[in-house]
This record gives sequence, C-alpha cells and structure tokens, in this order.
Amino acid sequence: MKEEKGFAYQVLLLIIIIIIAIAGVLINQVVGKDGFINRMTEMETEYSKEDVLEKINHKVTQKFIALNNTAKENNQNISDLYNTEVVIEFLKQNLIIEEIYDETGNFQEGMYDINVGKLKEEEKEVHYIGKFQLEKIQEKYMVIWYNEKGEKQEVGELQIQQMI
Repeated sequence: MKEEKGFAYQVLLLIIIIIIAIAGVLINQVVGKDGFINRMTEMETEYSKEDVLEKINHKVTQKFIALNNTAKENNQNISDLYNTEVVIEFLKQNLIIEEIYDETGNFQEGMYDINVGKLKEEEKEVHYIGKFQLEKIQEKYMVIWYNEKGEKQEVGELQIQQMI
C-alpha cells in the first residue's frame, strides 16, 4: 500500500510539472517576443502607418477641392492658387505638421513632425508606436515613420499634385 501511495504522488508530481511546462509554452506563445500580442501590435502599427498617409492626403485633397472651386468661381487658373508652398502652409496652419529645429534652434528645411492627433476624425483614441515626419526627399514630400529605435521607413508620398 505504501508503494502505491508513493507511486501516486510521483505521478501527481509529474502531471503538475507537465501542466506547468505547457502553461509556460502557452504564455510564451501569447506574450513572448514573437508572441501573438506583439504580432497584433505590429499589424496595428502597419495599418496605422497607412492610415496616417491616407488621412494627410485626404486633407490635402480637401484643400485642393476648396481652392479649385474658388478658382472656378473667380475665373482663375487653379495653379495660381494651389502649389506645394500653399499645401505646406495649409498643413502648418491647421497644426497637422510642425517645423523641426536642430539643437542650435535652426529650422530644418523640408522636415516637419506630423501631429497625428490632428488627423483623426473619429472619437476613438489611437496610440501610435514611433513618430511620423514629413520630409522633402528630392522634389517630393514623403511621409516617414520612425520606430522607437529611430529606424526609418518611408510610408508613402504626400499627394500634392492633384488631377483636375
């Protein structure tokens, strides 16, 4: 009888160890470095980057439409009212972009921080990992995303040239 009790305790202990091991593997699958939660966060960030580009381009298109209507009403050419400088000034005035200054206080030409909070139209709050900037690269303004490590990724081009 004593041997059976000892054997039962050993089996019980083995079952507990197996359950703990399985729980450890499952927890790692959910919250580990390559776990489910981190993958979902990465997918949300990917969507968010495209969402920021889409929203800023939507704002620019709205400005173009408003100026195009004004041009038509006043028998003007749209190119008299709408150009890159007008778009950048519009984005600055609406606090969508903010000028970037270096350590000495000098304005960094062609570089702006994007205020993502000014782009959202819905009530829900979206948290973005990293930061967004608008940078002039060659003759185009590009939306750039910097992750928390400072690594940059081009998200897409600001669509300043509109089709009439």
